[in-house]
Amino acid sequence: MQDFIAVLVPLLIIMDPLGNLPLFLMFTRDNTLAERRRMALVAASASAVILILFALSGDALLHFFHIGMPAFQLAGGFIFFIYALQMLALIPSGIKTSSEEEQEGISKANIALVPLAVPLLAGPGAITTVLVWRQQLGAPAQQLGLLAAIVAACLIVYAALFFAETLRRLLGVSGIRVVTRLMGLLLAVIAVQFMVDGFRAL
Repeated sequence: MQDFIAVLVPLLIIMDPLGNLPLFLMFTRDNTLAERRRMALVAASASAVILILFALSGDALLHFFHIGMPAFQLAGGFIFFIYALQMLALIPSGIKTSSEEEQEGISKANIALVPLAVPLLAGPGAITTVLVWRQQLGAPAQQLGLLAAIVAACLIVYAALFFAETLRRLLGVSGIRVVTRLMGLLLAVIAVQFMVDGFRAL
């Protein structure tokens, strides 16, 4: 359970369902409620498939490029820290998506796969999270916990997008920003711990 929570929390923060609500609503402003919810299901499902594939093939990928765990911890921690700074509004946004991708999302009839699933949900940060924890969790039971955490995170993301309008009314823009900044602070601490562990291993 501890390993499950240790993976679920950073993965959920990186996927940032609340922070992505305004983009999701902006992209789907011309769609019906049923179409929005169908897109949410497709996006969450595609994200789960992508992250599970990386979780299952992570070892082979790192061995192929001769990447050691300390290097990956340092790189992962750095990426997490950049995401945390963005969530804290200390650096400009635009890391997950470029302005061109956002404009494409607005003009597309269906945004479930691009840019919602990739790169907003299953982007570089989420993939890095999965790969780092895949290397740290060696026992079969722990690896099953990793897969369970991916599925749980994607279910939470789906629930957030499913009730997007309700959450926006309840929290408002200010509420979403406050929650995002709190999650960014937690992610910054996790990022520093990843880098400390990487330096220790070196």
